[in-house]
Amino acid sequence: MSLRSTNALTVGAGEAARRLGVAPATIQRWADQGLLHVERTAGGHRRIPVTELRRFISSSRPAQHDGPLADWVKTLMSGDAWGISSALIAARQRAPNWATAADEVASAIGELGRSWEAGECAVYEEHLASELLRRAIARCADDLPRRENGRRAALLSVEGERHTLGLSLAELVFAENGWRALWIGEGPPESELERIVEKHRPNVLAVSASSACAPAAVVQYQRALTKVASRARVQMILAGSGQWTRRRGVHRVFTFEELNRLLVRLG
Repeated sequence: MSLRSTNALTVGAGEAARRLGVAPATIQRWADQGLLHVERTAGGHRRIPVTELRRFISSSRPAQHDGPLADWVKTLMSGDAWGISSALIAARQRAPNWATAADEVASAIGELGRSWEAGECAVYEEHLASELLRRAIARCADDLPRRENGRRAALLSVEGERHTLGLSLAELVFAENGWRALWIGEGPPESELERIVEKHRPNVLAVSASSACAPAAVVQYQRALTKVASRARVQMILAGSGQWTRRRGVHRVFTFEELNRLLVRLG
């Protein structure tokens, strides 16, 4: 389970801007100046090859030799399961809650992804780091007490989404707030959503989608979710950087701190 998709050959200007940490207008300016090579689709849209992003990041990104993120990347790259677990527990001990710690870990995941894009680590190293971190998070979640009659949340991603580390971190936040999590993970087919709700009776559907998901696929999955949730009167929490559509009555969160505040309000 990779921290970042390696399948796309090109990305749009918006995704390139997000990965480089700049505004989309900056991408356009760099392209116009010849600093960043872009391709054009038949419709005239800009597409940036992933290899070009890696080259640009490698040549322009300052090295992260020290600081918390650099320490996290080194720990994740070590392949040391015990070291990763220890770093995760230490992050929680420094933070007031799991939400704050989870946002720190999420930043480290993003930094590792940028290291991969800059050619500083191999694909297998990223896969190994991802799996060891996932296992460490699961162990921490298992150690948290659960309320027998606590509210239930089904945690899943959109169909075809393989980035589920965010959901794993979300489970820590739910558990610390007394919720019981039904871990589903990688997105089930739309046809199974109704069965999940009928069989397990969750109070909330917490669904994630990353920027690697095709916007049309996210929109289609949200339609199916909305239909099922509305019929069963189940609340929805939509998370991740995917292009969810904002709707009244649907909770949209971008950080784990936002998720934590929401769960406090929901009780």
